[in-house]
Amino acid sequence: MRRVGTFAMALLGTALLASAAFAQAAPPVAPIRPVTDDYFGTKVVDNYRYFENLKDPEVQTWMKAQADYTRQTLDALPGYPALLARVAALDASQPAQVSGVQIVAGKYYTLRTPAGAQSPKLYVRDSLTGADRLLIDPEQLSAGSHTHLSILGYRPSPSGHYIAYQVAAGGSEEPTLHVYDARAGKDLPETADRTYGDPANWRSDETSFFYFRGQKLEAGAPATEKYENGRVYLHVLGRPFDDDPPILGAGISDAAIALTPREHSEVFTAAGSRYALAIVRGAGSGTRVYAAPLATVRDRRTAWRPIAASYDDQYVASESEIWASAALAGDTLYWLSGKDAPRGRILRLDLASANSKPEVVVPQGELPFSAVYAARDAIYWRVSDAGVNSVRRLRVARGAQPETLRLPYAANIVGVSTDASSDAVVLSAASWLRAPAYLSADARTLNTAVTDLQPAGPYDRPDDLEAEEVRVKSWDGTLVPLSIVHRKGLELDGNNPATVVGYGAYGLSSSPHYEPWRRIWYERGGLLATCHVRGGGELGEAWHHAGFQVTKPNTWRDFIACAQYLIDHKYTSPRKLVGIAVSAGGIMIGRAIEERPDLFAAAIAGYPAADMLRFETTSNGPGNMSEFGTVKTEAGFKALYAMSPYANVKDGVKYPAMLIATGINDHRVAPWIPAKFAARLEAATASGKPVLLSVDYDAGHGGMGGFTTRQVDTLHADELGFELWQTGDPAFQPRTP
Repeated sequence: MRRVGTFAMALLGTALLASAAFAQAAPPVAPIRPVTDDYFGTKVVDNYRYFENLKDPEVQTWMKAQADYTRQTLDALPGYPALLARVAALDASQPAQVSGVQIVAGKYYTLRTPAGAQSPKLYVRDSLTGADRLLIDPEQLSAGSHTHLSILGYRPSPSGHYIAYQVAAGGSEEPTLHVYDARAGKDLPETADRTYGDPANWRSDETSFFYFRGQKLEAGAPATEKYENGRVYLHVLGRPFDDDPPILGAGISDAAIALTPREHSEVFTAAGSRYALAIVRGAGSGTRVYAAPLATVRDRRTAWRPIAASYDDQYVASESEIWASAALAGDTLYWLSGKDAPRGRILRLDLASANSKPEVVVPQGELPFSAVYAARDAIYWRVSDAGVNSVRRLRVARGAQPETLRLPYAANIVGVSTDASSDAVVLSAASWLRAPAYLSADARTLNTAVTDLQPAGPYDRPDDLEAEEVRVKSWDGTLVPLSIVHRKGLELDGNNPATVVGYGAYGLSSSPHYEPWRRIWYERGGLLATCHVRGGGELGEAWHHAGFQVTKPNTWRDFIACAQYLIDHKYTSPRKLVGIAVSAGGIMIGRAIEERPDLFAAAIAGYPAADMLRFETTSNGPGNMSEFGTVKTEAGFKALYAMSPYANVKDGVKYPAMLIATGINDHRVAPWIPAKFAARLEAATASGKPVLLSVDYDAGHGGMGGFTTRQVDTLHADELGFELWQTGDPAFQPRTP
């Protein structure tokens, strides 16, 4: 990701010193081949436009050389081998890493990575306290391959007889859909590629399900068409997927639900409900919603009833959990609405009555709602306070009042798993000071308790750490939440190494989490601060829109304010401070180091959305125009130009040290974007500090497409090693030649 062309003379001495110190040659510089674009009278020069052709042998050679140099540089740090071993040992100390809990017909399904395993495997237990049985192992599926397979998603049929699941190779997020027969213990013969949505929404007969499939692109088609013209199909088990009838899609269902090529649709079902929902997602956070009797949804002629036919109805899609904005309980639909309620409220509609009207069952409160879920006899929803979510419940009974679930310790509820056929409820809990856990909820008492779904590890409950919550005054007087975690008794003398992280996009919250591998940082005197910048969802949709398109500068200026707070209050100093962000957070970290390079010793940008003027030319670009803007309008161009780290690099500036990472199979942020950013920074910086580009050739967009345990350990060790090196830890300083 970094390492740009043409080393400036000011960097030549440093480059030679680094080469000698690490006993290796510096990687080749990338030639500058300027291309000038005229945007509404503003001329913008792009020195590395040719990087956008990743098939160009010259570009491939440059990226491989950068990746090799970065790997050798980090490996050569004196403390790195022991650090990697310690990270691996901390991760291996966990009996298993668990995610993806689903409860279906009283059975508990989990994705588990046992100690020593490389990828999550699908398990099931017959009760909350039962024994786990292995169902699907992607390591066996990928045996003999040079790349790894990961389970991206799964969905059991109503009784658990079948399981639809998706696997992708090399972290690519390019899924292939399989169907596993749990009774026979083997896959059915049919498979489908390009299944980008939910793996399946089963019909009650368990012999058929709805699924989304992207179009098959012709050779040479523009990358921007990749996610256009997708359709929902109905699959009957035993039939080839290519023979499935379409249900929804542009030009398919126009009589009832007209869709544009870029709208994404899915048909949603729930056990015990006689109805199906058609949920349409376009640009932005809203959805369009329709309903129909499930038995009638068989082809494109379905007579869908509009529930929210316009995005203006503000049927809210919550954060990344699109379906957690809707809950089907029998014939009743509950949903999270933002109409006339910016912090959200919950509405109810009787689908069995053609003349029914929505009614408010949970009014707007002081804190924003973030999701709604249905169990057999109750609905649950999350309420967010600066990114920390608690859970409320409302019984489906006349006169019932909202109740709050009681937690055994201070925690953030990341997700809620319910069972449409029982009262079973499991909460996914996280905390700044405890490892992730799963809590079961007692439907009678509202008490919750830690389960053994996530086995306990020896470092799950550190007693030597503490967390602080403060509000920092940003550039315009807005108070921004800042969470600070450090060892007890930390001396505020400005000499502590510190990491400040943030994100700030899509209305997603940077919520509490604890990772045992970070103990290494705390043990060496480090602290971790999380800045809840505008653009996120910590304080509701208004907070999101305050760091959105033309208001995007608030995002990185909030981050700058948080960094300044840590320095002013002697938590750390500029020579000890590292900023970190990933993905869309790349805008934040890139612009922060450009506006205030003096605040940071180093920065890490993982899979960063750094070239915002060219982002919409990528496969994932069109779907992000609502969040960031488009260069096709003058206002959109100005917003994107202001927020683009690549476009705002200046020659001769003393930039912090940079570690930029990408995965060659990344379909969210094309690998040439971080590569261009690295090249530009490397050529421009006058600080003499390194700009390193890390390229994983068996990965996509971070862990979104699935990392192996080995990849995770290396990623964490690289981050820690780079931080310790750049903040002056004696054990990580390169040997003098």
